[in-house]
Amino acid sequence: MTLFIFRSLVWVSAIGLGIFFLLSPSSSNSLQVDIQLAEKELVELKAQMQTDKNETEKKELELSQLTRTLREKLEEAKSEEQEIIDKLAEFTLKADELDQRITEKKEELEPLKQELVKARLPLEEIELQSKPLLEKENSLKESIENLESELVDQKDKADSVTTDLAVLETKRRVAEENFLSQKERLTVDVKKPFHLHFADKKEVIVRNKVPSGKGVFVNAGYQDGLRNGMEFLVEKLNDKNAIPFRAELGLVQDSYSYLKFVTLEETGFSPDSLEEDERILLTRSGKMSHSKDLPDSNSTRLPEG
Repeated sequence: MTLFIFRSLVWVSAIGLGIFFLLSPSSSNSLQVDIQLAEKELVELKAQMQTDKNETEKKELELSQLTRTLREKLEEAKSEEQEIIDKLAEFTLKADELDQRITEKKEELEPLKQELVKARLPLEEIELQSKPLLEKENSLKESIENLESELVDQKDKADSVTTDLAVLETKRRVAEENFLSQKERLTVDVKKPFHLHFADKKEVIVRNKVPSGKGVFVNAGYQDGLRNGMEFLVEKLNDKNAIPFRAELGLVQDSYSYLKFVTLEETGFSPDSLEEDERILLTRSGKMSHSKDLPDSNSTRLPEG
């Protein structure tokens, strides 16, 4: 009994000392200071996080605007280049036609010269036959000179168009280099999302064509960064002269996707035919549809889960 009472007194004394230390002013003040420091640090961390988020969104907006502007300039330069190529082909065709006509005229002139030689033999016939032949010869020579002059003009125009084409190609190359430089500069501090970002490129292969001719299936999908609603500028890698066209992702699975052509009905434009196993280059452009299952394509927020 005495031992039990002694042990009880020891436990009561220990509990009393613990309560004394916990309720003492010095312990309470130290705990309050720690709490205040933690709260201050939390406020500073939240402010820094908000600053970083605003800076990232600002850089992404600049990149999106620059991408759209440079893409429009690039498409305009390609359109002008195609027009000049068409004009050059037309001038070349005209030059070939003029060469053919000159050759034909020369062939007509040769027998006339032979007849003129024969006509000079009898002096009596010279006055009768030489005059119309000479007139025809002069007429043919004049025609040849006019055709040769026109040929020179057409060749000068073709040379001028070729020069303009070279200038346009230089401008386009400089624009592409500036675009890549600006893109690299603006994306240094920008966190990329897990899916394709604006101006990102992806080479894919056509696997199947739909019977309606409105799209194709390609060998890239969700795991390659593709998402439903993304829009792309599509280029044929096996035909550099083919005009690029726009397309939109309609169905995206893990390893394949359906690429739907975006046609301009008011202009009647439709993309060139694509064949199975053909390589094409996709360049991300435009804005994708926002959905509950997919984070904003213009955001660096990580997907939940």
